[in-house]
Amino acid sequence: MMLNKIPANTSLQSILTYLDTSTKWGARNRALFAIRQQLRIKDISDLLVSDIVKPDMTLRRIFISRDGTRFELSEEVQAEVRRYLIARFDIKGTSLEPLLALDLNVSMFPTQKRCQFSPNTLAQHFSHLDKRIQERFQATVRGRSDQNRSDSSAMTAPAKQSPLTRLILLLGGLEKRR
Repeated sequence: MMLNKIPANTSLQSILTYLDTSTKWGARNRALFAIRQQLRIKDISDLLVSDIVKPDMTLRRIFISRDGTRFELSEEVQAEVRRYLIARFDIKGTSLEPLLALDLNVSMFPTQKRCQFSPNTLAQHFSHLDKRIQERFQATVRGRSDQNRSDSSAMTAPAKQSPLTRLILLLGGLEKRR
């Protein structure tokens, strides 16, 4: 199972918010990021809406993959999947009842060009998301640490003097010999 790479000192909520607002496919990327914590890439690429949504329009707590491996979906992941389904199928409100009128044997995560990701394409997509997240949040952390470093060094370190300045001060009697 490939886990998300979350930068240090970064909350999961800020990453999910960034993914949701960063592209046209933000809701899908947010749900992919969440479900990636609990499913393997090959299972995510094969996932159908009917694998997650029960006939009574509630979300399954246990997902059984094609090879028989059981995965338990946490409440947080279920909430992200519900949020994604509501956005994807343009459902008004919070109930999944309007899905009754639709065919649920469709891919859970379509791409721009195809009806679903292949496992290799999904792995590349996750790699690209990880890189974008790292760039976005490492720049913020780096900027804060550089600022802190420069603030603390300005207060504690004495001003550096060139040898010529020290010689002039020494000749003028303003500096003691070491």
